[in-house]
Amino acid sequence: MTVLHGRINMNTLSLSVFIITGFLCILTYVLYPAVIWVIGRAAPFIIKRSEIQPPVSIIIAAYNEEKHIEQKIINTMALDYPNDKVEILIGSDGSSDRTLDILDRYASRGIRTFNYRINRGKTSVQNDLVREANGEILILTDAASFLSPDAIRLIVRNFADEKVGCVAGRMVFTATDENITTQSQGMYWKYESGIRVLESKLGRVIGVDGPLYAMRRELYIPLEPDMISDFLSPLLVLQDGNRVVLEEQAVVREEPKKRTDQEFETRRRITLRALTALFRHPGLLNPISDTFLAFQIIAHKLLRWAVGILVAVNLICCSMLARKLFFKIILAGYIVFFISALMGWCFSGKEKKIPLLSIPYYFILVNAAATMGLIDFLRSRKATTWQTLRD
Repeated sequence: MTVLHGRINMNTLSLSVFIITGFLCILTYVLYPAVIWVIGRAAPFIIKRSEIQPPVSIIIAAYNEEKHIEQKIINTMALDYPNDKVEILIGSDGSSDRTLDILDRYASRGIRTFNYRINRGKTSVQNDLVREANGEILILTDAASFLSPDAIRLIVRNFADEKVGCVAGRMVFTATDENITTQSQGMYWKYESGIRVLESKLGRVIGVDGPLYAMRRELYIPLEPDMISDFLSPLLVLQDGNRVVLEEQAVVREEPKKRTDQEFETRRRITLRALTALFRHPGLLNPISDTFLAFQIIAHKLLRWAVGILVAVNLICCSMLARKLFFKIILAGYIVFFISALMGWCFSGKEKKIPLLSIPYYFILVNAAATMGLIDFLRSRKATTWQTLRD
């Protein structure tokens, strides 16, 4: 009787944990987008756009970007914005390749270049460049990301609304058909971009695209080197009572990572730096200060980073309940999903496009990387400097 009672209790516990972990996964991937869609329909934030032309400062941090930096300069100088209203600041973060030599060639053409001899990380360089900047609006962009000619003009018009403090551009991956790794990034990004569109209808985009976003100069807060600015800065803007929106027509293009290890390390590093930033600003999770912001961060970010652990626990509980047909079916689904992910990994370096394998492969890749980033955070590791993870 005691054994039976213990088995019932264990089954009850397993079922409870199975339901909770499953619900949390559904919350972050399905229910959160549904909630913000409903609220956006019921009470949308209407942006008061106008064709304004305030002075802007384009901020570019570069580390070992000899392959892209000249194209980036040419792309930036060709943007459709009055020359007398724009300044371009580029900081070399201790580059050891020809980046600085290329920058020197353009110093006489109005580009403000800065040689930081020690590699300190992107956030530190951005802090220094912002201190040197004179524009009312800061345009932050990456050295290997290329803007559409009208991107700045389209972004800036949103600042005609005094409630708007930060504006995200829309990142588009190029060459996504090269292999499963690039294809899966493109598919996942369409989903993530869709969520940002929904968040923007509320004026509450949390996390912007590092390759292109803009802020009011007075709202920029210098961050510590091991924090990720494109995650934390918009959250601080929201915390201050301002709005963060997406300008869908302001396009920035970037090549996806071509190899599994490149994408894994990028996602791992992003998770670590974002967690570091978030838990140094615990007020962002205070439901008393801003209930909906706390909900957004938990549902869209914290739970998303914990999905790998949630799925592992859910799988264990499912295995313990596998005497029943329902759980046998779910367990079989897990097995098929993991086999598909493994097959996707096997084909990831080949020039093949297999959509059915891309989703499970990238789901496992992203969540394994996030789990490692979470472990790194719990072990108090830091990620400050950067490496160029592109072919």
